[in-house]
Amino acid sequence: MKYKLNYLETIPLLFEETVKKNRDIVAFYEKKGGEWIGTTYKQARDKIEDIAMGLEKLGYQKGDRIGILSENRPEWIMTDFACAHFGFVTTPIYSTLIPKQISYIIKNSGAKLIFVSNQEQAEKIIKIKKQLTHSHSLHRIKQMIVFDSNINYPQEWIINYSELLEIGDKHKKKINYSLEDEGKKRKKEDLWTLIYTSGTTGDPKGVMLTHFNVATNIQSAQSVINFEPNRRWLSFLPLSHSLERVASQLNFWLGSTIYFAESLEKIGENLKDAKPHHIVSVPRIYEKIYAKILDGVNKASPAKQKIFYWAKAIGSEVSKKYIQKNKKPKGMLNIKYQLAKKMVFNKISSALGGEFLFGISGGAPLPKVIGEFFAAAGIIILEGFGLTETTPITNATLLDNIKFGKVGPTIPDVEMKIAKDGEILFKGPNIMKGYYKNPKATKEVIDSDGWLHSGDIGIIDGDGNLQITDRIKNIIVTSSGKNIAPANIEQQLSKSPLIDQIIVLGDNRNFLIAVIVPVRENIEVLASSHHISYNNYKELLEKFSTYEIVENDLKKYQTDLARYEQIKKFILIDKAFSIENGNLTPSMKIKRKVVEDKYKNEINLLYE
Repeated sequence: MKYKLNYLETIPLLFEETVKKNRDIVAFYEKKGGEWIGTTYKQARDKIEDIAMGLEKLGYQKGDRIGILSENRPEWIMTDFACAHFGFVTTPIYSTLIPKQISYIIKNSGAKLIFVSNQEQAEKIIKIKKQLTHSHSLHRIKQMIVFDSNINYPQEWIINYSELLEIGDKHKKKINYSLEDEGKKRKKEDLWTLIYTSGTTGDPKGVMLTHFNVATNIQSAQSVINFEPNRRWLSFLPLSHSLERVASQLNFWLGSTIYFAESLEKIGENLKDAKPHHIVSVPRIYEKIYAKILDGVNKASPAKQKIFYWAKAIGSEVSKKYIQKNKKPKGMLNIKYQLAKKMVFNKISSALGGEFLFGISGGAPLPKVIGEFFAAAGIIILEGFGLTETTPITNATLLDNIKFGKVGPTIPDVEMKIAKDGEILFKGPNIMKGYYKNPKATKEVIDSDGWLHSGDIGIIDGDGNLQITDRIKNIIVTSSGKNIAPANIEQQLSKSPLIDQIIVLGDNRNFLIAVIVPVRENIEVLASSHHISYNNYKELLEKFSTYEIVENDLKKYQTDLARYEQIKKFILIDKAFSIENGNLTPSMKIKRKVVEDKYKNEINLLYE
């Protein structure tokens, strides 16, 4: 097949190119003992060689599955590169998963070895191994390697990472080939990874991605987004997430410096330390920043509120005329904008480190209001779209033609079309090889002509920009036959300062309802101002007067919705949807069926 771009076809070829150019540049920073410790490209390359050689010495061969169960850290990426050079197939596992879920992925993939970050993750694997000692299903796991150097177990099957590096260093001194020599043996069709989808229903499926899938996706995306090399990035989205994983590969190829956030709770602090030029995130993080800003404004004096909204209006005008077209503002409007930045927007920029250029949002639709607000502040968020099955990027917003609420045109060599039922279909070098050991599921998503059926519904404008309207599986068909996309409604209602999380339901019913997680602090402030007495937060949410407050607030945000799209009733719950309580997938998507089942009795009462 003839492509528009000339591609380097494997990960080792991209790797070798960047290491030659950036030997002395810091590739990774990790905070240890209160200090940021750096690893240069040359140091990373040598460690990667030691990891690969160590695994070879331990007896692992091309095609062997190797799991990585770890939070983001340099060892994660270096292990990934080591496996890519020697043909080991990496299987990333979210560090938030429980032993039962980890067990499924290990069994299904046939992993023989697993890397873990620390004692907490190691104990999960030990627990699984003990439980299944007499089962054949886990005999494949031969060894576990622990990244943390201070963790040592007496069992022979558990090796410390530093020990692996020593094994690799000794082995490479006895042979006459290098990391790069082995990398040259990799072919474009070689399997690079098995990524298990964090599906909202059913067991996860292993997505098979090749070297060519990821190599082309990286180069194609870069050809239109044009990230500058040697920039700083802050990594906090899990590397098990396909978007962050491929972004890390792209960053490395560009000679960038990646700072690894200590945790989600410390992102604010780490942003100020790293002063990143870019971040990759799901919309939820941007939404939280936005909500925090608005909360601060609502608590400010009337004079400060007036200044904020004046600055926001000026910023919006500048955004529409200049920023969204990647141009610098001019004339009197620019003078006003510089004043707005000085009085308001520079504080937002400082919270992101002060040198932020633009961010990437993916994994779910970014609410239009969020994109518009940050652009008004001079902070660009480019939206992208894709699936794990598409490696993942299919579409990307262009800096000189930003249309909020849309995810941009396709990147080079990716084809897109809309089926008769509205489903978005893709074809290109980024389409997965298939689902591992699941030909039936593969045939369900990739048709005989090679088109991948995304499961998403969308429309394409005259400039080729894609707008996602919802997931096919999420479409609500009411008892009166109305087809309703809940994502649009959820985005609209999420503008309310009282709503933290919301899910809209009503399939086969005569009206829509919602399950709402309120913003606790704001609800409690309103309860105080309305003199509502209560003993605990759960009791507060059960009071009719609290319900009325939320109901009146929702009315303001439902005026632009058709009558059949409006929420008629709702329930308020006191605990947020989270990965830990099983209501969110590891990639932060709400499990609609799980929530619906969990609150089945309360939901049924709303319809009685």
